[in-house]
Amino acid sequence: MKRVAWALALAVQVVGCARSGCSRAPAPQVGKDLGDLATPAPDAAPLLKLARAIVDHKGRGGATPPPASAASSARRVALVYWKPGSDPLAATAIGQSLSEAVASAAETLAAKVPQAGLGRLELDIPTSATGDDLDRLDRVDDVRVDKDEPILAMGTEGLLVVRDDGKAGVIVPGEIVDRDLLQKGKGKGSGLDAVKVRALLAARAGVDTPDLDAMRAYRFRADVHVESASRDAALPVFRGMVVRPAQPDVDRLIAAVRHGADYLVRILGPEGRYVYMYRALEDHDDRSYGWLRHAGTTYALLEAYEELGTPLYLQKAELALSYLRAHLHEDRESSGLYASDTTDEQEKVGGAGLSLLAFAKDAAVTGKRTELETMRALARLILKQQYPDGHFRANVDLEKDGQKRRKEPIYYPGEAALGLLRLYAIDPQPAYLDAARRAADWVLRVRDGGSSDDNQQHDHWMSYALNELYRLTRDDAYLEHAYRIARAIEKSERGDGAADPDLVGTFYQGQTTLAATRLEAFDADVALSRFAGKPDDWLLGPAKSTACHILGQQFDPENDYWLPNPAKAEGGVRESLFNASVEIDYVQHAMSAWLHLARALRDPAYGKTGVPSQDAVH
Repeated sequence: MKRVAWALALAVQVVGCARSGCSRAPAPQVGKDLGDLATPAPDAAPLLKLARAIVDHKGRGGATPPPASAASSARRVALVYWKPGSDPLAATAIGQSLSEAVASAAETLAAKVPQAGLGRLELDIPTSATGDDLDRLDRVDDVRVDKDEPILAMGTEGLLVVRDDGKAGVIVPGEIVDRDLLQKGKGKGSGLDAVKVRALLAARAGVDTPDLDAMRAYRFRADVHVESASRDAALPVFRGMVVRPAQPDVDRLIAAVRHGADYLVRILGPEGRYVYMYRALEDHDDRSYGWLRHAGTTYALLEAYEELGTPLYLQKAELALSYLRAHLHEDRESSGLYASDTTDEQEKVGGAGLSLLAFAKDAAVTGKRTELETMRALARLILKQQYPDGHFRANVDLEKDGQKRRKEPIYYPGEAALGLLRLYAIDPQPAYLDAARRAADWVLRVRDGGSSDDNQQHDHWMSYALNELYRLTRDDAYLEHAYRIARAIEKSERGDGAADPDLVGTFYQGQTTLAATRLEAFDADVALSRFAGKPDDWLLGPAKSTACHILGQQFDPENDYWLPNPAKAEGGVRESLFNASVEIDYVQHAMSAWLHLARALRDPAYGKTGVPSQDAVH
């Protein structure tokens, strides 16, 4: 338990104590302060109903407590009242039964909530608790963090301080993430932000901050439930989010695609520019922008239109395409066009590839060819940037006199190859197919040559391209390399043995886009396997697991109750388990990943045709 053993010390130790050697906090008394933690927590629904009746000033008669046999031992609870646009209210109480504890905490909240029927109530019933030695304090600048606390442990445990006069303050586990009470690395380690945590604990306990050091301190895990949006059910919560679905059924996947598309059209301005990043925890629009992600996002919106037929999706996507077309750069040497955020060489290629992808998708779903010359100009840029051996001119090729340029991401060759293949399906010029093949061959033989499953690049864009190249060429090398990428991804994915349930199906630090792009690779390989007559079960299993993880990170009316502006965030996909910001590419990749998995699950024949893409056949 070293990963969390220092966390509470950060929260409750006074800087002055660290400097002057003052006495330790009192020894913990778990049984006295938290009650019987061994008895499993009962159904939360009647307890939340009881709390709601009291908070709404209807008294205790409006709800039936759980059976006495399930509530006969002393137990502590925490009750949190969440109302969008305001800080949550929290109360903790211990009683001779759970219903008594809940009623006591609810009465405390009722005194602070004058208007009935608002907000959502969350009930946290501690299931384990540990006291901490408060001497282990690390100090980094003016913010105290636990440098040895893994980020993946954050938000799984709450904090409690208690003293004999009944004063108590609590921070429930989900608040660590939902209220951004943690430090996320930046060279200083990760851990609780002790300054924020100390202030909040003191305020909730009704004591001065220095008084925390005379209080018994605990970290605890809890059984957590929140009222549903309609308040007719108790929804399980872990790490501050409603627990994700157990299986990604087709209807749920398609609903998530629609939800994401609705978010994108809502944040697209009248000129065709998206809100690139929405910082949901601060309710703030970031003014930065990225043209590659603009193009990719518009492609995903067109995919949603193709599947769902919603006219607004096409209208908004074509507005975004017009905005993209007006901001393409001209390349005089090739008479080509490209979209780029920087002067990086391969980014020009990747930007042209993603722009091709978007324009070609519009042509495919509408039958229009009005932007064919634009697409050809994008292709000319890509062809001009390619060397005879198949690789595209990169920053490393242009380094001179020891001057280092930025290391470029791996994805640009796959983006370019896929864009060329989508154009080839509309305008079958042999040069497009030849360039895509040479790009893929260079990746297979040079970039990824000699790679093992441990260091193979998880290149989803190349997986898309390999699916289409195999359909056009029947070259087994493309099938084999697609499987190589899939095996590497499968090996890196956290399975059912993950430390916490919300880590199943994740990669690295729980980032949603890193999961969604890998799901896209699985999707492409499922379609490829079916076309090649190969088994796909080994791909569908991890694909479903990852899809469930991402579904759990999309904001919807059930899980966005803790945000300041839920209506604006709805449909967005947050950055990670630890960051509520929504960037357009987070939504883009999730939508594409969900859509292709839904098609594969819905139709066993999906992917078996000779059509050179995964697109739906109408």
